[in-house]
Amino acid sequence: MSLRREALAGVKWTTLTSAGTAGAQLFQLLVLARLLRPDDFGLMGMVLLVIGFAQAYADAGIGAALVHRQTASREQLSSLYWLGLVLGLVIWLILCLGGPLLAAFFREPRLVPILRVVSVVFLILPFGKQFELLLQRDLRFDLLAGQELAATAAGAVAAASAAVAGAGVWALVTGTIVAAAVKTAWLCWIGFREHRPALHFRRGDLEGFVKFGAYQMGERTVNYIAERLDQILIGRLLGTQTLGYYNFAFNLTTQPVSRVNPIVTKVAFPVFSRVQDDPNRLRRGYLTVVRLVASVNAPLLFGLVAVGPSLVPIVFGDKWRESILLVQILALVALGRSIGNPTGSLLLARGRADLGFHWNVGLLLLTLPCLWGGAVLGGAPGAALALLAVQIILGAAAYFVLIRPVTEPCGREYALSVLGPLTLAAVMALGIIAIRGAFTEPLSTLDLGALILAGGAAYVALLWAFQRGTFRDLSAALLGDG
Repeated sequence: MSLRREALAGVKWTTLTSAGTAGAQLFQLLVLARLLRPDDFGLMGMVLLVIGFAQAYADAGIGAALVHRQTASREQLSSLYWLGLVLGLVIWLILCLGGPLLAAFFREPRLVPILRVVSVVFLILPFGKQFELLLQRDLRFDLLAGQELAATAAGAVAAASAAVAGAGVWALVTGTIVAAAVKTAWLCWIGFREHRPALHFRRGDLEGFVKFGAYQMGERTVNYIAERLDQILIGRLLGTQTLGYYNFAFNLTTQPVSRVNPIVTKVAFPVFSRVQDDPNRLRRGYLTVVRLVASVNAPLLFGLVAVGPSLVPIVFGDKWRESILLVQILALVALGRSIGNPTGSLLLARGRADLGFHWNVGLLLLTLPCLWGGAVLGGAPGAALALLAVQIILGAAAYFVLIRPVTEPCGREYALSVLGPLTLAAVMALGIIAIRGAFTEPLSTLDLGALILAGGAAYVALLWAFQRGTFRDLSAALLGDG
């Protein structure tokens, strides 16, 4: 199979996975938003901040090196596998022992028992992590699709069932642990048949992986802090109630990005790694990925800005009205992040984890004072606006600092790849706002559905009229043919 066909097949399977997992997660969010309180979401948001930060260390950054290098001996894989298990155990111990300190930072004593229970995922996930990376390296996304769908669906059902039973915030904990267990069981079932690790460990097997992994781990750490700094500061400065509203808006606006971007970035990294020594193919592939990501995310997130004031109370209930402005601002933040996201795959494929690390250090240094000032002066909306301003500045700078150094100059092509879809999506969103003004408030569920369908149809028509090449590429990706 040609590399293009392998890539398109991977995109097709990842698309099916993303659609299924998005449905399961939306079901979970709908149920939990109705049954749990905003401070439950805020409390779990604090827990997930800590868990997400710890995940940056779960494989010491070596997993990306495994995909980048393309080849590894059985002895190297075995040494890396046992190292992953040890790292998971260490992280679990740190989280269990450090719970009181984290609770003191957030001024939330309820954090301690929840964190100690949910941290068990670090004893579970390492057993299957290497098998997931090997499947990704080999572009076997049909097998990856099954485990992700099964894990997400099991977690959503478990969380919803626990919430119905009155478990409160523990419903979210239950869903997280069940999803991790199902995912790992599925990966081990596949992996132990094809890549069973030997009872072998040697430090020399880690050479070449450790340096790459160190930069990758540093980049993940700094990037995660920078991307979650808003939630950290809001939780610290404004409390669980405000963080609950903010976290709800954050989860809602990141749903499109977390579902759409992996469709291409999971495939892009191993594909880019295969053509890392061919600058022309690498540049063309990267620009195609950016254009496709922007073309799908822009209408979803601009559309969320347009219908957010009606969608939030209709779908999730009146108690979330305070999140509407946050949803609209954070949708634009998520759009900027979605466009920048594929750059990470480009840098890793070129072996430039160091460049990504230095970029994220600068991002953190710029974001911290802006967010702090925004939160102090304007509360959660002020923090969100500060984050949007930072995103706009960095979006313009990324080409010169990250993209141009690892590809040939392509400023005009890059700008067109981004601005074309954004313009069409903005026109569509303005049309929705104009039509919405003609409806009598509050909108009914039927009115909201009609608006969303009209907006989707308008965007498809605009894409066909003005970006026909992109329309064809999206069709080919969805069909896995080309």
